[in-house]
Amino acid sequence: MSYIVGHPIKKPADFYGRHHQALRFFEIIGGTQAQSLSILGLRRAGKTSFLQYVAHENVMARYLPDPDNYVMVYMDMSSCKTPSEFYYRLLARLKRLLGEGQPISLLKKSSPDATKMYHVESLLCQYPERRVVLLLDEFDHLKTAAFDQDFLTELRAMTSVLDYELACVTASYWDLYQLGSHIGLPPTSPFYNIFYPTPLYLPGLKPSVAQALIREPAERAGYAVEAEDMRWIQQLAGSMPFFLQATASEWFQEKRRNGRPIPAKIASRLVANMSPYFAQWWRHFTACERDLLLSLARQEPVDQLPYDEIELKEAVRRLHHYGLLVRHGERFHINGAVGKLWIQLHAGKIVLNGRNNTAPLPPETINPVTLRQALVTHFDMEELRTLCFDLGIDFDILNGTGKGAKARDLVALLQRQGNLSSLVEAIRKERATVTLS
Repeated sequence: MSYIVGHPIKKPADFYGRHHQALRFFEIIGGTQAQSLSILGLRRAGKTSFLQYVAHENVMARYLPDPDNYVMVYMDMSSCKTPSEFYYRLLARLKRLLGEGQPISLLKKSSPDATKMYHVESLLCQYPERRVVLLLDEFDHLKTAAFDQDFLTELRAMTSVLDYELACVTASYWDLYQLGSHIGLPPTSPFYNIFYPTPLYLPGLKPSVAQALIREPAERAGYAVEAEDMRWIQQLAGSMPFFLQATASEWFQEKRRNGRPIPAKIASRLVANMSPYFAQWWRHFTACERDLLLSLARQEPVDQLPYDEIELKEAVRRLHHYGLLVRHGERFHINGAVGKLWIQLHAGKIVLNGRNNTAPLPPETINPVTLRQALVTHFDMEELRTLCFDLGIDFDILNGTGKGAKARDLVALLQRQGNLSSLVEAIRKERATVTLS
């Protein structure tokens, strides 16, 4: 089966939809003067795939009259632990993309822990005719690494230099004001002014595009897609591309094994498989957003929720932009039966704000050594990876390759953040009998 589930899409031929978003992207970065842009989407909404798509030379040639003047520099922020490491990686990629044979004599060789904004600017100043666009994926990572408000101030400064042309495109779940606030940047900071005022959201796909995404990979694999297949897959998955591909893959595998898939059986399996993604989303929602989704999942009246009209409208707007709600006539519904079923079955069990059925440990009684030992003893590597996912931490940024090293770095990271209690709650959720005090 040729569905791509989980991995970013690398070839434009395998990328479906997002024509409006791509057109808007190139209008903003390809105008008389390049402008910076924020792209917002849920985890698994396809942000990485979108950035890879717009950076492909064939796509650039389709949308830009002068694509050779552009340099798209993709950067995964989750691979950078410090600003110096970011500048070091950026400098290396710029050298490669701008051509190693070009003169760089003004630059002194720098190390990962000593590279500064100056080194990047010195290189960019030698290419004033090129428009450089930084595609900063996983920008939420700034919340968990050693980045502060000075880093954002430096990004803004680089986009304002007249000797070269640079724009920043960030991709994240949290909007820039939330991220800035988290690392101490005031809402009046001029950093926000360099970005186009309207973010670019990545919601679900249009019905015709969703149908093509279901049909074409199946037909390439030799499966005839019947109307019933199409109807059930769309009903179960909704319109988000990751869930469409996961559901279609599950559906046709079941069809190959047993001839006729049972929708309820497929839904139950998908709820279990997709639970880590839904759980992570749920923890990031506001109380109003969670209560709104619960009411819709239970088919209860929304107007009886204890929120004023403005707050409810804002919750609907955000969830609609992110693709979790879809409009049918004048009413909004949860996007996909699997998501709705997960909310009905599991949303109430998710630990929120340090509260669950077990009393939290006081911060002074949490022993980091005990937590590390619990992780090593009671979790295998894949379970540790899932635990990080539930905590909103990229497993791959943890130092080391073995389970012991990963566990040690996870505890150290949360200790630096003053958030060991969240790890305690996550361990208790998965291993209720483990003693942590």
